[in-house]
Amino acid sequence: MKKRFAFVALQSIAIVAIAAVIAFSPALAAMQSVKADTTLTIPTPTVSVLGTGKITVKPNIARINFGVATHNDTANGAQTENDAIMAKITAALKAAGITEEDIQTTGYSLQPRWVWDRTNEKNIQDGYDMNHNMVVVVRAIKDAGKTVSLIADNGANTVSGISFEVDDATLEQTKLAALGLAMASARKRADVVAKAANKTILSVQTVSVNENSYTPYPMYKAADMAISGAGAAPVEAGTLDVLISVNVTYVF
Repeated sequence: MKKRFAFVALQSIAIVAIAAVIAFSPALAAMQSVKADTTLTIPTPTVSVLGTGKITVKPNIARINFGVATHNDTANGAQTENDAIMAKITAALKAAGITEEDIQTTGYSLQPRWVWDRTNEKNIQDGYDMNHNMVVVVRAIKDAGKTVSLIADNGANTVSGISFEVDDATLEQTKLAALGLAMASARKRADVVAKAANKTILSVQTVSVNENSYTPYPMYKAADMAISGAGAAPVEAGTLDVLISVNVTYVF
């Protein structure tokens, strides 16, 4: 009887021990998992720098914005008068050697004019206003002032200004050259940082490019003088700055 009791007791102890091991196993696994999560990853060393490139060029084309405004008692009258004047200007421009592709309408509107009638205290219609605006590209800067006078002499009553640019092919080549300068500038700055950190630049990680250009607009008053009969305006195109900046991240 005593032997049987001892055997049963040993069985109970064994069952309790096994249960304890089973219960402890998840906690042990969790501890091991937490330990694995604490492993640190060393980030790749990088340096981010800004590089800039600027090239100054002389514009080789001019854009002249002008318009014709007419007023008439009838819509047809205002439009007919306006169209006749604009046709005369366009013919004169083509005769001066400007191609049809370089003459473009930028605005065309016909609307009634309303005025305040003080006697009846209400708005009444006073005919129609017709406005036609155009831009012409002059591909010889020296002819820009002469072209302003030509436009005014043939009936334009507004010349809103001249902008100076370079043609698309020249602008693209200039941008590429400025981009090369910007990348070289960025690399020089990165090399200085890397040398100070006793490192060597290994590769480029990321690059972002930003571009901008600035053109002066000095001709507003001169254009107005041409309409007033002061003769051809002395056009000075100035210069155009093509600016490129890059943000580069290097790995070292």
